[in-house]
Amino acid sequence: MTGGMTAERVMLRLAGVTRSFRIGPVTTEVLRGIDLEVRAGDLMSIMGPSGSGKTTLMNLIGLLDRPSAGSHVLEGRDIAGLGDDALSSLRNECIGFVFQSFHLLSRLTALENVCLPLVYRGVRRAVAMRRAEALLEQVGMGERLHHGPDQLSGGQKQRVAIARALVGEPALLLADEPTGALDADTAGEVMALLLRLNQERGVTILIITHDPAVARQCARRVRIRDGRLFEGGTAPPL
Repeated sequence: MTGGMTAERVMLRLAGVTRSFRIGPVTTEVLRGIDLEVRAGDLMSIMGPSGSGKTTLMNLIGLLDRPSAGSHVLEGRDIAGLGDDALSSLRNECIGFVFQSFHLLSRLTALENVCLPLVYRGVRRAVAMRRAEALLEQVGMGERLHHGPDQLSGGQKQRVAIARALVGEPALLLADEPTGALDADTAGEVMALLLRLNQERGVTILIITHDPAVARQCARRVRIRDGRLFEGGTAPPL
């Protein structure tokens, strides 16, 4: 089952992925044999309680960390064979991030914040500005191009963050609690925007959330508990 477009191409595949952390003599296994496929056009939620492994899984999917064991393939590339520089480049090209706390730079305008991923890629400033402005228009922020983050509401900041995540045309949009810092009405507006981007533009979106109302709006729903994934109705109660 996919989101806004019918597509069977597997974009992300995790197979037998584990992640352990060692502190002194103690080793803690946070992820235990994770198997997951994300297809182009999917709209998927990953939901779980605190300590379930959500953040660790997000860091692995986002190429911010590496698995202790198992296979992680993104857009046909096995990350096990990539050095840190290659991994950083792949992350910049293939993944857009949206965070609960927005992570906008306070000294930059909305337009300048959205330009950043393209600047890091070496795209000419004029080209980056045009693409950033077009995306801000699409997310309803065309009249706030030159406003700083301190001049924007929470919902407006998140729209800017979504535009920044999309400006590089990533294969995957990874949203970590994108509505967690917003009131109910604003959260609804942000989710409506994400749904529209998935349905109209075919953007592949994976949402990490603790909110059942957010999860229910996703075509695919996965739960994580005690470091294991369960899809659909197979999960034990949280």
